[in-house]
Parts: sequence; C-alpha cells; structure tokens
Amino acid sequence: MTEALATLFEGREIRVIEFEHDVWIPIADIANAWGIDRSTPDNMINRNMEVFGDFTRTVLDAASTPMAALNERGLYLMMGKITTARLKNKSARDTIIRFQRWFPELIQRYRKKEIMHVPPSSEPALETELTNAKRIAELTGTDLRAMQAAALRKCGLKEYADALVPALTHGEAGSWLNPTQIGNRCGHSAREVNNFLEWHRFQYRGPDGLWRLTDKGDAHGEEYDYPTVNKHIEKRIRWRESILTASGLIREQCETLAKV
Repeated sequence: MTEALATLFEGREIRVIEFEHDVWIPIADIANAWGIDRSTPDNMINRNMEVFGDFTRTVLDAASTPMAALNERGLYLMMGKITTARLKNKSARDTIIRFQRWFPELIQRYRKKEIMHVPPSSEPALETELTNAKRIAELTGTDLRAMQAAALRKCGLKEYADALVPALTHGEAGSWLNPTQIGNRCGHSAREVNNFLEWHRFQYRGPDGLWRLTDKGDAHGEEYDYPTVNKHIEKRIRWRESILTASGLIREQCETLAKV
C-alpha cells in the first residue's frame, strides 16, 4: 500500500511516500527543493550504484504516477555525498545546507503524522500545473494544448486530457516513433537523438539506467512495457511526431547535437 503525505520546504513541495513500510522521497522533489538540475541527483546515483542501489526505487504518488525516489537512508547518504563547495550556484549551495538542517525535522513530523496527506488531485494543484504548462509552452515554443493535456494527466484527469488533445494522447496508427526512426528523419543516430532529448529536458535516465519521461516530455511521448529477450519487462519510450518540432530536432544543426 502506498501512502503519500507532503510538506513545504521554503515554498517547495516535498512529498513523503510510505511504501512497503519504508519512507521514500521523490528525487524530482529533492532537485526542485535544492534548486539544482533534475539530472544532478540521477547522475550521482548512477555513478555510485554500489552506494545507492538498495536505497532507490520507483514508487507511485497519490495519483498513481511512477517516480524515482530515495528512501530516508539514501537521502542522508546523498546529503553527505554532495559537495556544496563545488556547486557554482551559491544560492543552491546555501539552500542545500538549509535542507540538510531541516530534513531531520521533516522525518520527525512525518512519524508524528503532522504533515498533510497529498490528495490525488485538487483544484489548487490543477491551477498551478496549468499555469506552469502555459509558462513552459511560452518558454519552449511547445504547443500549449499539448502542455495543458500533460498537466491534466499529471493531476489524474486523463479523460479531460484525452478530450483536449485526442490525437496527441492516443496517437494514430503508425504515428509512434522510436529514437532510431526519429534519427532517420533527422539524419542522426539513435544515441544522438536520446542525448539531444535529454539535453532539452524531454527525458532523463532513471536510477536503473533506463530512459524516463519528464513532465515536459510527457506531452509528446509515452512510456510502455517492453518484453526483453530474457523475458523481463522494462520501460521504454515511444514518441509522437510532435516531438520533432517541439524539441527543435528538425531545426537543429549537427553542431548542436555534437555538443550533447
């Protein structure tokens, strides 16, 4: 059973998810609270799997959305391992130090059940997500309706997202593209495409090394279960054709891809 609660750290939501009698903190919330790039904690975990391997996993939030998370011990290890002196952003350095002092208080409040349950969806949360969707669309030149549909799905309102952008949500037959097919359209390799989409925040590598969608990428892609040759099931991403223009792949030159 998954139980989700939340509190605020300097105005930023930190979710606490209880799963299988352990406490888990979404990595996305950690990065947001610290004011660092989302890929920074992922890279730290991937480079130190011998340290973090037992303390990270995918859990479900209150809206049944899968997300990578660290348990309490894993977060303490990350706080001890991150070198604030090497961060160029002074604001981020100071924020992480304040978080390190604040986090034990969060755990105490959680154990006393003093922090509030996260509702599966709520009007204030939806309003915030739609506002963020508009801002992201303006900053990235992404289709506004696609970003609004992603916000609706994030708040557990899939049926409204489907009604808003039915073609993007369901995808017509033959419209799904994998990185190789995208590369064939643009004249680049699948590796270059994946690196490009990561660089532009459409996807990221999870702790298991597999590509996962960001909120931005969710408007143009879909995660699905892929059966491997050894009969394991792993998450893969397939993309709608809208990713070609939304990401800028059809406008970017080879020099840009070479940088990533």
